[in-house]
Amino acid sequence: MTVEEIRQTINDFAQAAQNAIQAGFDGVEIHAANGYLFHQFFMKCSNTRTDEYGGSIENRSRFLFDVLEAIREKTDLKRVGIRLSPILDHIQGMVKDEETDQLFTDMIGRLNDYPLAYVHLSGVTGDQVDDPLKQVLDSARYYRKIYRGTLMINKGFTRDTANQAIEDGIADLVSFGNLYISNPDLVERFRLSAPLNESDRDTFYTTGPEGYTDYPFLR
Repeated sequence: MTVEEIRQTINDFAQAAQNAIQAGFDGVEIHAANGYLFHQFFMKCSNTRTDEYGGSIENRSRFLFDVLEAIREKTDLKRVGIRLSPILDHIQGMVKDEETDQLFTDMIGRLNDYPLAYVHLSGVTGDQVDDPLKQVLDSARYYRKIYRGTLMINKGFTRDTANQAIEDGIADLVSFGNLYISNPDLVERFRLSAPLNESDRDTFYTTGPEGYTDYPFLR
């Protein structure tokens, strides 16, 4: 991306946030995790720039903060959240380096200066780590000491482990993704301690209704 293209993209994010709020959404989340555009700016493995958006930790974080400043001019930041994945490694092309932990420590610390709705930390599940829940909880404990606002965490939780994380003060909120795909009535199932449908990963990111609208509701 040229600097001109970066500036246009910054404006696009600000306009998109404004459009969403005007359309009636309660808020928007900046997806700065999981190997997508913001994350590519953060990491040395993908950011080889030599201008003001590359090199130092401050420069590699600049794109995110420039977007926040632009959004602030159009939208109340209390209606904006940010999703980050500080523990992601060797997934989606992202490889941690000797500055990754310091980058996220500094960046999340700076987010205290913004009246955000929340910061959303994503962990890793599946075969990538031996104990994904422990990994995301350890990460949340660390960043809980740094970030003073509302902290949300994600990946691999059940109803009980999510409630425990909140009771223990590790996070203020726990989000669910996969379980909502296979359980459109997840809140009701949690309330009743009802059995859950299993997600069929073979239908993720495919077209048609299978895996999206065909999971059964409670009878």
